Amino acid sequence: MNSTGNPLRLLFGVLVLTGILWKNPPTEVFLEDSFCSVGWNHPFGCDRLGRDVFSLFSYGTFSTLLFSLPSRILTLAFSSLVCLFQYSIPFTGKWFFSPISSVFVSVPSLLIALLTVHALGNGPLVLVVAILLGDWALSYETLQSKIRETDGSTYVLASTFFGASRANVFRNHIFPSAIPVLKVLFTTGLPGVVMTLALFSYLGVSAGSDWFGPGLGEQISFARDYAYSAPLALVIPIFGIVGLVTTLNVDRR
Repeated sequence: MNSTGNPLRLLFGVLVLTGILWKNPPTEVFLEDSFCSVGWNHPFGCDRLGRDVFSLFSYGTFSTLLFSLPSRILTLAFSSLVCLFQYSIPFTGKWFFSPISSVFVSVPSLLIALLTVHALGNGPLVLVVAILLGDWALSYETLQSKIRETDGSTYVLASTFFGASRANVFRNHIFPSAIPVLKVLFTTGLPGVVMTLALFSYLGVSAGSDWFGPGLGEQISFARDYAYSAPLALVIPIFGIVGLVTTLNVDRR
């Protein structure tokens, strides 16, 4: 892992945690503090509605991470269950799951997510479902490659020869061998989920805005109209997205 990146990740994490512990969620407006100056109480100033930019950054980053983790976990869990079903009933793969996954892989995941939100509406659960539908097929195809590799191993053949069911073979042999692949898919997929949530937020579809305030993308969309009056209100959420993606992008060399 890059030794230079570790202090930067630590600094980013400390900034987010400090803002959460120090500031209240930016769910209310204070027009009397509109475009307030940078100072001790407002290290990055205030936006047009008088909301503290540091608070917006901290809670926006936290809410993005809070929804990214379960979204990615559910996506991988769904892909694993599909793999189990296909392995237990082989013909479902050839006639059902493989053709569907090919369609989903060929269509950009972001487009699938946007269509899901358009069809089902707004809300945290809809965002999770949108991310799942957009990303499950690529995870499924990756897991299938590992399953085909493991399925030809001697211990799988021996278990099948002695009468073990395909579900039992999957549970005791196939899935344990796929766990390292799942770990890699989890870590490498998180930055993409962060960017998807940021784009949704930019379009006005935020997760947890009632509890944590506007998302990072929504902050950028709102601040661009008055960038000259409060440039930090535009720069800081961009820093939040880049910092979060960089922090989650684990160097595995």
